[in-house]
Amino acid sequence: MKQFIEQLNSRVVRLYVVAFSVATILILNALLVHLLHLKTHQKGVEIVKEVHQLATQHRTNEQISEIAQQYGFDSVLSEEVGGSLEHEVFVFDGLKLTLSHPTIIEQYAAVLLFFNVLFIGFLVFCYRWWLVYRVRPKTFYSQNRQMSTSSSVALPAAIEPRKSDDSLFNVFALVKWRYVIDSKIDAQQHFSVILAKHFSNYTKCSVKYLNSGALAVTFERIPFGDVSQIEKRLHEVVFQALLIMRPDLSRKTVKIGACYYQARADQTQVYQLARSALAVAVNNVWQHVHMVPLNKTHATTMQSSEDDFIAYIHKGQFVLFFQPLFCFKQQDIKQSEALLRVRHSQLGLISAKQFIPQIHSSEHINTLDKTIVTHTLKVLQKEANKTKVSINLHYINWCDETFVSWLVKKITDSGVASRVQFEVSAYDYYHHHRALLSAFSQLSKLGTGVLLDHVTDVLPGKTLRAIPAMEAIKLSFEVVHHIDTNQLQQRSVRQIVRQAERVGIPVYAVGVETQAELNCLQQLGVQGAQGYYFAELLQQIELVGY
Repeated sequence: MKQFIEQLNSRVVRLYVVAFSVATILILNALLVHLLHLKTHQKGVEIVKEVHQLATQHRTNEQISEIAQQYGFDSVLSEEVGGSLEHEVFVFDGLKLTLSHPTIIEQYAAVLLFFNVLFIGFLVFCYRWWLVYRVRPKTFYSQNRQMSTSSSVALPAAIEPRKSDDSLFNVFALVKWRYVIDSKIDAQQHFSVILAKHFSNYTKCSVKYLNSGALAVTFERIPFGDVSQIEKRLHEVVFQALLIMRPDLSRKTVKIGACYYQARADQTQVYQLARSALAVAVNNVWQHVHMVPLNKTHATTMQSSEDDFIAYIHKGQFVLFFQPLFCFKQQDIKQSEALLRVRHSQLGLISAKQFIPQIHSSEHINTLDKTIVTHTLKVLQKEANKTKVSINLHYINWCDETFVSWLVKKITDSGVASRVQFEVSAYDYYHHHRALLSAFSQLSKLGTGVLLDHVTDVLPGKTLRAIPAMEAIKLSFEVVHHIDTNQLQQRSVRQIVRQAERVGIPVYAVGVETQAELNCLQQLGVQGAQGYYFAELLQQIELVGY
């Protein structure tokens, strides 16, 4: 009986669907025919209007027929109302004409056919989508909700099931050991094979041996239950791999700092947290593995007041790093970018872009930029080589004439004006180009160059020519990341390179992380790049303030 009722309901639903579809098509066709009829009527009125403009002696049947045929009407029958369906009376300013024309269906058959095919296709699409929607798989969360409501015992809130997307994490780990590996051994290949063998049950395990001697390991889509165990297992695997080379090693030789996070997290924060966790593990005698999460707790900790961050600056609790940019043609460091890292009391070293959103006072922004400029110039004065260094400044200071005057004097007194470059984002230039051009004009007289940073699309030709001492363009990380698999990004970079070549300006890439990205950028004509693929940040130890 139950099966019979279900079949009956299914047939009734189908009948309703068919009836609804037929009614919808009939209504749409009626509206379409009405619109086409209005169009025909408008043409008829235009004919009567033209006839009305003729003199009375020229209103002959031949003349009226000629005008009617221009609008697709056949002939003039009489000045009285006709009785046929193909005849229609048209009136304008007291003048009546009865004209014959093809029926709407005959005249607009192609239009009606096209729209009916469109209507039927749309209804079929809606029906098939509805069928798929009815049999869609239920989510894990909704199934558990149904089970919990049907069960007499409710689950405690502490063990309420998560959504499927929230139960998978990525893990980034930095592994370091107090042992020098034999130069005959390819550390990258050696650990890639070992880790791929021991962690083959995970979706992805990528390994990169850094120039500093640390091993960067990334696991993707790890269940939350395995997050706490994967680093202990990683420590054991790496220790056993090193034990083969040196049997007298102890477990405390290997230290791991890790950060677990969810997809699309800020990679800069992930790297900084892993570095901080590694520092904790290295400085601890008994704890060999330390892991921290990138979650709301970290975000809350980062929400310190701007006074706290400026206090770190005043106390000298910061480190100046330099990110080298390699030239493909010269096969050497072309220039470097100055980056500030503040030593946070809880999070360790954090980058400037992580705490700058918390700084709103122009006075504090002024202090931050003056600190970067002052210490960068000190480094340039001490260094014997002629490598150039680029500095990023806040647009508020570029618009401050007092700061610009201070900057010009500071660079002039340093004697290294030709080795200093300033980076400005394309967004800031478009919104504050007048103030920026005024400041750049003063710097160009000193021989100081300018780089246009965060470029994501083709720039107007007059923009590149208008900036004084324009030396290069830097592509945005969003354009460079995964460019080897994205045709749209490749097309954008190719257009930017072609435009820059016309004015003789090189194009550099930022954030290169893989060999595939590097090869693709070289093929597109990019002349240099920087990123963790080449080297980690170069630290200036003498600038640590404590």
